[in-house]
Amino acid sequence: MKIDNQDIIRAARQLRDEENAALHVSPWNRHRHFHVPVWLVAIPAAAIIGFVFGLWTQANSHSDVPLTALVDTVYIKVPTPQPQQDSVVQAIPTSSTPTVAKPSPRQTIRTTSASAPSRKTVGRPVADDHIRYDLLVKN
Repeated sequence: MKIDNQDIIRAARQLRDEENAALHVSPWNRHRHFHVPVWLVAIPAAAIIGFVFGLWTQANSHSDVPLTALVDTVYIKVPTPQPQQDSVVQAIPTSSTPTVAKPSPRQTIRTTSASAPSRKTVGRPVADDHIRYDLLVKN
């Protein structure tokens, strides 16, 4: 009897099928194998990409001023407003103030005291300004 190539191929297939049938292999389960969570890979990758991008942008900026000299706060000098006087200032004449009889229409009356300064009344009591402060209070 003569053995040709077809007999050898057929015998090899039969032997392979018999050995495979004798094997007891459990089916492959995807959940049983260890897998790395996506976020555990994404966070370091994003950090590395951000670091490289920062180095690239710093290399492309041709600024001679170091970062510590840059100021992002602007100070604006705001003039303080003058307090608005809404009350009447009255000069109280003292006994040493000379009185002028009757001034002509072209003259102005000036009553100043050289010896004692006049007392000026500034402001008004809260009770006299007729403002309802109880409406300004929020409950």
